[in-house]
Amino acid sequence: MSVQRVAYVVLRCADLERSRQFYEGLGLRLSPEQHGNGPKHYACNVGGMVLELYPLRDKTTSGLRLGLVVSDLGGILTSLRASGAAVGTIDPEGSSPVTVVDPDGHQIALEQER
Repeated sequence: MSVQRVAYVVLRCADLERSRQFYEGLGLRLSPEQHGNGPKHYACNVGGMVLELYPLRDKTTSGLRLGLVVSDLGGILTSLRASGAAVGTIDPEGSSPVTVVDPDGHQIALEQER
C-alpha cells in the first residue's frame, strides 16, 4: 500500500475575497462552493488536485508552503508586484523557484514550467 496522489489542499484565509483575488492573480480559476451546511469557500482543480480556500474561523494553516509550476512566471510576478504582493528574490538563471507570500502568510513557491 502507498499513497497514490494528493487529492486536495485546504488553505485557511482571514479575508476570503482578498485571497481569492491573489490566487486568481496566479492564474487559478476558483469557483464558489459550499458542502451542505458548511462554510462558503472557493475551489479549483490544479493538475488533478483540488485547492480550496476556506474562511479562517477556528482552524489555521499557517506555516504551509505550496509549490506551483506555472506557464508564465514573469507575467505572474509582474501581476503580483502590481497588486502589492510580497515577492522573493528571483534567481537570474531561473533554476530556483521564486517565493511569494499570500495575504495570510502562506509561502507559495513558483517555478517556471520547462
